[in-house]
This record gives sequence, C-alpha cells and structure tokens, in this order.
Amino acid sequence: MPKLRKHNYLDILQVYRGLAALMVIFHHSVGSLRYYHHVENPILTFLGDIGKFGVDFFFVLSGFIIAYSASFSYHKPNAFKKYITGRILRIYIPYLPIGIAMLFLYSLFPDFSNAERDISWFTSLTLIPNGSPALSVAWTLIFEMMFYLLFSITFVSRNVWNYFIVFWVVAIVVCNYTSLQYLLNDGNPVLKVFFSAYNIEFVLGYILAQLFIRKVKLGFSVPLLLTILSLSFYLYLMGVKADTVFFAENLIFGIFVFFMLYLSVTKFTFRIKKTELFMLLGNATYSIYLIHNPIQMIIIRTFPKISTEISLTFAIVLAVVICCVAGYLYSLVFEKMAIKAAKKLIVYSRKRERIWT
Repeated sequence: MPKLRKHNYLDILQVYRGLAALMVIFHHSVGSLRYYHHVENPILTFLGDIGKFGVDFFFVLSGFIIAYSASFSYHKPNAFKKYITGRILRIYIPYLPIGIAMLFLYSLFPDFSNAERDISWFTSLTLIPNGSPALSVAWTLIFEMMFYLLFSITFVSRNVWNYFIVFWVVAIVVCNYTSLQYLLNDGNPVLKVFFSAYNIEFVLGYILAQLFIRKVKLGFSVPLLLTILSLSFYLYLMGVKADTVFFAENLIFGIFVFFMLYLSVTKFTFRIKKTELFMLLGNATYSIYLIHNPIQMIIIRTFPKISTEISLTFAIVLAVVICCVAGYLYSLVFEKMAIKAAKKLIVYSRKRERIWT
C-alpha cells in the first residue's frame, strides 16, 4: 500500500454531509406537513421522497470516511483501543442526551409521536437492536455501530476483513433476494441488522476509500458518465413509482453517490473556509441529524393553518433554519465540549493507572 499523507483537501465531503442533513430534514418536514396540515403537493411530495435518501448518502459517506481515517492509524500504538474508544465517544456522547430525553418524553406523553412504534428502552439506551429506539432517527446509528464494530476486524487483519466483506455481501444478497428472506422477517433483531441491504452502502464507501488510498485512476469521463446514468436511472425509478426489485432505488442512489464521491475526492481538491455556511453545517451534521426530527415536528405541528404557497414555503424554511441553528448549538456542547472533556478524563485516568501500577 502506498504511503499516505493526511491532507485537508477533502473539505468537499463536509459540504456533502451538510447537504445530506438538509435532505433528511426536508423529508421529515414534508411528512409532518402532510400529517398535521394535510398538505398534498405532488412536487413537494416527490422532493420529500428524495430527501429520505440522505440516509443512504450518509451510509456511503461513512464507509468512506471511517476506512480513510483508519488508514492513518494502523501503525500507531494502541490503534485498536483508540479506534473503539473514539467511535464510542463520537456516537454515544451526542446521542444519549437527546435519546434519553425522547425516551422519557414518549413515556410521559405517548401521543406526542405521530407514528406507531414499539419503543424499546434497551435499544434506546444501548443502540443494540431489540426494538425501536425512542429517537426515531437512531435506527441509523444501530447500523453505524454495527459497521464500526465489524470494521474493527481490520485492526487484527485487513486480509481477513477483505474476505469477510465478500462473504458479508454475498450473505446479504442471499438473505434479501432468495427464498431465504423468511430468515429476516422473523429472525433475531441483530441478524436483521447484520443482513440488511443497507450494509452494502457502507461497503461501497469502503471500496471507494480503497480506490482513493491506493490511487486507482478511473479517469474522469467514465465516472462522470456513470454518475449521470445512475442518477438518471434513480430519478426514473422515483418518478414512475413502479414495483421494482427490493431496495433498488437505494442501491442505485448509493451507486450514484459512489461515483459522485469518487469524482469529488479526486478532482475537487480545493480548500473551503471553515466559516462557510455548508462547512459549518457539515461539521455539525451529526447533531443536526440527531435533534432535527422532534424540532421540525413541533414547529410544523404548532404552525398556523397553511393555506397559501407562501405560508407553506415559510413553514419549511423556518423548520430547516431552526433545526440547523439548534443542531449547531447542540454540537458545540456535546460534540465539542463534552467529547473533549471525556477524552481528557480518559487520558487522566490512564495516567493515574500508570502511576499506581
């Protein structure tokens, strides 16, 4: 493997994270408008349906980022321990405050949610699959943690990991596209996550990271053509709304993201100021994603009657802006201050252990 040097020129990925967050906020806001205000607008509905694929965007992007970041850590002392600790702190510290808050909120006010879900205290507190988490979007964190834990195999043997993902993808295809589907319908909740087709999107991100790390050149014309074709096919499937192969739209969108990211990380290497709007959003994306759903729901639920295009537009813009501002402030507390404090506490504890031993 070629020697790597860590650069700061992947700023474009932060911009994409911000865009993906806006897609998900828009998707949930449109759903709330339909539920609370009975807004039926074909264009709005179509764009809202596209917005839900922000999650697929996140999954491919996460697979790339975690594999790319880890490539700088394998040779360092205690690499595995630092990787696991870093992932746990990164996921749980920002998640638990809002996750626990929503758990108690739904316990006290069961009618607050506009969806029927069998909420699991265990899953809400641990992100281990055993039911629905109180924070609805936390289902994606369950997949994130699954991938992070499985990816830790690379710290033992990267060859074993490569063989494993081949087995994993084949097993996912078999369990989702053959008569063995019944194993997922009534199976163990952990196995349902393990064999979910969503994991293919993480693998796409991992493959992309390997192409980038190993400096594999695919040129410009071919990836651009495949980006356009996959996007066109995805939009066609969304437009016709025909019964297609299970998870087809998600996978085609994931392939579009794969090639778009390839072009971005190999061609768009310019730096972006940290104070640019989408950089600020990108850096706060996780927090925005965590807290946006209850916020947009409250805003739209309490919004005056929507009777004009202007009031409809204002409701959506208001929900998006408040979610982004609140998420940014939340990130300053729980992604910046709290995680930093936790890391300092861990370092301090390790120093005390060395002193006493």
